Amino acid sequence: MAILGTGTEIIECLRIQKMVEAHGEQFLERVYTSGEIEHCLATVNSTQNLAKRWAAKEATMKAMRCRHQGVRWTDIEVIVATGESPMIVLGGAAVRWAQQVGIETLHVSMGACRTHATAYILATDEME
Repeated sequence: MAILGTGTEIIECLRIQKMVEAHGEQFLERVYTSGEIEHCLATVNSTQNLAKRWAAKEATMKAMRCRHQGVRWTDIEVIVATGESPMIVLGGAAVRWAQQVGIETLHVSMGACRTHATAYILATDEME
């Protein structure tokens, strides 16, 4: 297994809360998939959950080095199934870029507290 990239991000939860308050659905739909919005808004800690996903998406873009490759925020989806580790699912331009550069798997770790959320991504060339 070769490591093809790493990415990390930390964000203040308050920043995400202010973006949601200021821009509402426009912000949510630009950054998050419908599944992410539905999941996060149904939780008690919705701001922290949105912030964790923001951090994971930003860290993924860093790990994939795809900032200027036409990848949109919604091309990267963070899925957290009950009792399982979080997963990054790529769509659109993100899939094409990952194939082009040989990325097979994105390993993700996320965390949050009341004030901050963080994520770390490891891009590898090996299937899980």
